[in-house]
Amino acid sequence: MGYMNQPYFVLAFPDAILHTELPIGYKVSKFSKFLGKIGQSTTKHIVRYQMEYGDIATNEYLKMEYFPNSLNKNAFTWFTTLPPNSIYNWP
Repeated sequence: MGYMNQPYFVLAFPDAILHTELPIGYKVSKFSKFLGKIGQSTTKHIVRYQMEYGDIATNEYLKMEYFPNSLNKNAFTWFTTLPPNSIYNWP
């Protein structure tokens, strides 16, 4: 029952974003990981993420929903500390 002591996690974007469906037949690829190390370019990571996302990169909600999958270590920790519903669009 140790899980009862863990804090409740709430995503930084609204629930509506999580209900966006992928196009039929689309498979989410494995994204390059951004670690948040000093000297890593956030701009390059965003560009790479959008390129890896492919044809559906124009769907703002899907880009947002899967973006955390491209983060690791310090960058993922940063993302999990953002206030709930603080991100409501891609820009």
